[in-house]
Amino acid sequence: MRNGRRVFYFSLGSMVLFFAVTALPALASEGGHGNYWKDYLFQIINFIILMAILIKFIRPALKGYLEKRHNQVKEELQKAKELSEAAEKAYQEAQKRLENLDAEIKAIREQMLKEVELEKKKLMEEAEKKAELMRAQAEQGLKEEISQIKKRLREEISLEALKLAEEIVKKTITADDQRRLINLYIQQLGSKN
Repeated sequence: MRNGRRVFYFSLGSMVLFFAVTALPALASEGGHGNYWKDYLFQIINFIILMAILIKFIRPALKGYLEKRHNQVKEELQKAKELSEAAEKAYQEAQKRLENLDAEIKAIREQMLKEVELEKKKLMEEAEKKAELMRAQAEQGLKEEISQIKKRLREEISLEALKLAEEIVKKTITADDQRRLINLYIQQLGSKN
């Protein structure tokens, strides 16, 4: 409060001094008539009273406004400082990410290459398994087909051999041979019963 009074008196004294300094040359140019000093003194006293009244009534409102404005500016500066710090922090983080970006890209690329290599290996193994399965199925199919062909060939050879044997028998067996075979057959049937 003491400091506020000093400012008030200093301001008031400065204004009076300013008024006196600016008005004295004007009064001196009038030729030194004594009436002007009374008028001048009256104006100075009126001015001092006006300033005192204005300061008395306007000062609290002005002080409140200035304090409010001071606090508002202070808060805005604090917010600006916080925003600046947050922006600086975000900038630093972005800078770190940018610095690490090449390393991250390299790591991602290496990881992708590993995954591609693993996928390639897996596909090759699956293809080999499928090829082996197809080979085994084909071999089995061939074995079955060969077995069937052999069976048909045996049947055909047996039929041909039988036909050939029948022709040979027809050509070589005589009527006496036929009677002897029939008797032999009958005896075999009789002995079985």
